[in-house]
Amino acid sequence: MKDKRYVVTFEAYVYAENDYMARKRAHAVNASINAIMNVQDSEVTDIVEQPFGTIGSRKLKIIDLPTNEKPPF
Repeated sequence: MKDKRYVVTFEAYVYAENDYMARKRAHAVNASINAIMNVQDSEVTDIVEQPFGTIGSRKLKIIDLPTNEKPPF
């Protein structure tokens, strides 16, 4: 019997000191998901800063994987 394919959406809180580290950690979590057996091609599709206890949020414009080992500042 051939397995059926399903789309599963994940959402998680990532704690980081700045946008750069949030992007880096989000992609590290994504890499861990991709390493699990039978999970392929997951991707980071959105990163939003959501301070605890606040109503507002801020969507990051750049969400790609940072290429530098250290933050650019």
